[in-house]
Formats: sequence, C-alpha cells, structure tokens
Amino acid sequence: MNSTSWDEQADTMVAGGQLDRYFRPVWDALEAMGVPYSVGRQPARDAVNVYPNNRSAYAPGSQRNDRESVGVSHGLADKGYRQQYRFFRHVLLPGPGFAEVLRRTRFPERKLHILGYPKLDPLLNHQVAGPERDDRIRVVYAPTHGGGSERWPEGNRAAPGAGATSWWHRDEVTALLDEDAFDVVTAPHPRHSPGCRATFEEYAGADVVIADGGSTIYEAWVLGIPVVLPAWLTRARNETRDSGRTLEARVYKRGLGYQADAPGELADLVRRAAGEGMRPAETEFAETIVPTELRGAGGQVWAEFLAHLEDRSRPAPSRRVPPQPRTRAATAGRR
Repeated sequence: MNSTSWDEQADTMVAGGQLDRYFRPVWDALEAMGVPYSVGRQPARDAVNVYPNNRSAYAPGSQRNDRESVGVSHGLADKGYRQQYRFFRHVLLPGPGFAEVLRRTRFPERKLHILGYPKLDPLLNHQVAGPERDDRIRVVYAPTHGGGSERWPEGNRAAPGAGATSWWHRDEVTALLDEDAFDVVTAPHPRHSPGCRATFEEYAGADVVIADGGSTIYEAWVLGIPVVLPAWLTRARNETRDSGRTLEARVYKRGLGYQADAPGELADLVRRAAGEGMRPAETEFAETIVPTELRGAGGQVWAEFLAHLEDRSRPAPSRRVPPQPRTRAATAGRR
C-alpha cells in the first residue's frame, strides 16, 4: 500500500480507499482460488510483492524482500509516472494504450502484462447500487488531486501537477451548474475526500462526469459515462505534462470528451453530454484504456496471473544431501 490508502496511525488499510477498491476483486478471486495473500504498508519478505506505487513510497531497500516484484498503477491516469516501474520485474497494465506509451520510452517488453482494471469490476457487473436521485441531470464532479504527494497530502498549489486539475477552482466550477437543473455530486480525489475514500458508488446512476487530468476521465469512459472537461482551467498543463507524451495530452489535443473552453460553455456541454452520450472517438479511445474483453474480469485475471507467478517462483523442495568434503580437484576453476 501507499500512504494514501494506508492509515499510518492505525497501521491498517483505509476501508473504501482507492487501493481497497482497486484490489478487493483480486483478493476475492484469490480467496475463491484458495491462494493465501497478505496486505501491508511494506513488502513481505521472500514474497511475490505487488507495489501500487514506485519504490520511493516504500522503505529503503524494499527490493531485498522480493521473490518477485510486480508494479501496478494506483489508478488509470497516465501522468508519465509508469516509466519509474522499470525497477519491477513485472508491470501490470489496464490496457494497450499504456503499453504503447511505455514502448516509446524503450520500456522492456518482457515486463509488460495487459490484464485489465479490477477496481471497476463490481460496477461493470452491476453489483453496486447508486445513490437515490431525482429527474435532474446527475453530474459527478470528480477532479484529480491538487498537486498532492507524500510531502503535501492536502495538495500543493505551487506543484507542477496542480495545473492539471480544477480542484483549486472547484467552487467556480460547481457554481456554473444551476441546482434546479443539475444534481451535482462532488467526488474529490482520495487525498482530499473525507476518510480518503475513492470515487466509486458515485458513478452508479451518473449521467455525466466532470473530470480534468486524472483517473476519473478514463474510469467514466470505461463505464460508458460521457465526460466534460473544464478545459479553460486544465488544458495547458495537461497538454504539456511529460513533454506532451501522456494519454491526458492526447485527450485534450484530440478534442476527446466535451471540452469547455470558457466557463459559460460548461452547463450547455453538460446538457449536451447527457443527451448525446459518449461519441465514437471516445468509445474507441476507451477500448485502449481497458479492452472490452477485460472489463468486469480484472480481479480474476490478476489473481490467476499472481497465483501462477507464486507457483512458478516458489523454490522447489530439495532433497537433503550430506555435505561432501571439498577437495582441490572439486573446487578447481571456481575462482
């Protein structure tokens, strides 16, 4: 776990946090398969360890505990951070779009495994009931974090990434939607939400998602929900982040989603998105994020991969052979 999903004081996982939601379908599948697992803030010794963050989020020398190391994203956003996963032996990716981005940086092909995105399994399999609603357009406003990090858990407006989000302008954004026409549900990033809870149930029953530069763009599209982007606030940073190589840059440059270039356009675009839904270009793009054949099955696919990795990497039992005395002839040439 990383610190966003781990309660350091109670030394336990945050229930309903991003990684609880992300891994729960995997744990359920492992349990059904009879495969034991453990969850902790730091990696276990001599284990197949799964890391939802880069090495710097864990204790120095964590790699010495690994029998096998598996790097996974802690969300669906690109943001250019997956290049840091070179230090892991295996990298699990939600879809081919992420593999394409990594291949451009000459990331070792042998490490890449496209296995889906378990977090959304319960929603895709219609196992989650949405909040009660009325006949207004249900809008989930789900901005990414405000430049948050381990050092700045509440956000850092001066951080380079802070420009990728509308979080600092959230009052302005929500004020543009008349409450008589729009039922706005605010779903902050886990760094900012009460109890560090992840955006999850809010998607059920949503007509439109307003997102900006994080996972919620892609989560919404994979769920079939149209997205409106407050581009007047967030385009510049998202188009230039990581030298414009991210998937977010592609979204803005290609005009994907309903992009509001000025505050006065937002409400009309939300109405249009609610009426027209996702367009073919967004549906096609979402297929590269999480392919249809993996939607709703990520937990099972991940569990099968990890169980296979555990079996393959476990040392074979050896027969005890009495030690033989070494002679000069037996040790010759070993220096």
